[in-house]
Amino acid sequence: MTDQHNKTWLLPGFVSINLFTGITVGIFQMVIPLFALSLNASNAELGLIRGGMGLGMFLTVIPAGFLVDHFGSKRLYLAGSISCTLVIVGVCLAATPLSLIVLMSMYGFFRSLSLIATNAAFFRSLGIIGMEKAAWINGSLLLGAVAIGPLLGGLLTRYIDYPSIFLMVLLLYPIPILIVFFRYRETPAKSAEINEKGKFVSQMEAFKELLFDKSIRYTLLAESLMGACSATFSVLMIVIIIKTLKLSSILASVVLTLNGCAAILVVFTAGSLVKRFSQARLYVASFIIASLGLFALSFPSNLPVILLSSTILGIGLGLTQLVNYARIGSLRGEKGKASGLLLAAGGTGFTTGPLLAGWLSNYISVGLVFAVFIPLFLLLGLSIIHSELREQQSENESLLSLGVACGGEEQGI
Repeated sequence: MTDQHNKTWLLPGFVSINLFTGITVGIFQMVIPLFALSLNASNAELGLIRGGMGLGMFLTVIPAGFLVDHFGSKRLYLAGSISCTLVIVGVCLAATPLSLIVLMSMYGFFRSLSLIATNAAFFRSLGIIGMEKAAWINGSLLLGAVAIGPLLGGLLTRYIDYPSIFLMVLLLYPIPILIVFFRYRETPAKSAEINEKGKFVSQMEAFKELLFDKSIRYTLLAESLMGACSATFSVLMIVIIIKTLKLSSILASVVLTLNGCAAILVVFTAGSLVKRFSQARLYVASFIIASLGLFALSFPSNLPVILLSSTILGIGLGLTQLVNYARIGSLRGEKGKASGLLLAAGGTGFTTGPLLAGWLSNYISVGLVFAVFIPLFLLLGLSIIHSELREQQSENESLLSLGVACGGEEQGI
């Protein structure tokens, strides 16, 4: 991750790093809940395990920019990735659900450091790579995390035991570390006296200003709700297929992969919709599509219904993500802090969604937990529409008052 190196290897290097990282994340996403079930974990404990992975995103967002500026992307990436490797060693030795909760929380924290460092280096290199390839960094990660990883994890659980799977992940994880260590040389920062305390305070103030920016508020809410829904789906769908329907882990991985591929397809192919329709309308459309999928998932009677509804949900969540990134990209000024807030919102959803879902599943059926998201999506959609109508009304009133003022001036003349 650098500003000076062979241009030919720049984009393939970033894609390779995120693809391998995504595959390991996808394997974990599929295998960890199954491993926890083998340790007799409850639904609430499954939620804590999945939520712990998202907790790191929230905890690292605010200091992340400070850490990248202070240590550099390469050092931060290597520190986070090597720490993740040590956590995987601990997972191989885990014997209780509680130990998994602690370890996966640590994994989420360190993985977020690596992710933020990679994104920071990639965005600095977009002048060389080209803005038209800006989505490739996230696309390669999603390809591994939601397509290849879960499917590979489901296949592995059929033929080898869990410690052996984690050992394979342990052997796979150093590949991107070696790529970064040997292929990338980061340009040293220019020497200058920097007031680190003042820098951190100014960064906190900038985050505070963004939080009160009305143009980003609904985007953060949408990202948080999308993250909560996605994380809950990845946990509860495994429970439904394995425990409720008594089907194989391979079928569970197919469902997760199908859902993820539907979202990826929308992200990469539906970009033109952002130019043709208002973001408010696209938000409402995405929420309605996601709600249809969630309604069908509330009654998971058979595999065909699950496959269809999972695909519909993936389309809706993919469209939501597309609009979120378009909204962040349209903001004026520095994008780094806005991107950090978006990651924080997603991390909050990834953490709280599975936790609340695990708690609710003690009182209602697992399928009905999906229905809880429907009124939340619809309420957010109505709020966005109401906000847009108020903005249009305010603009019309301003234009009307301006016209009256101009008319009065002409009469005076």
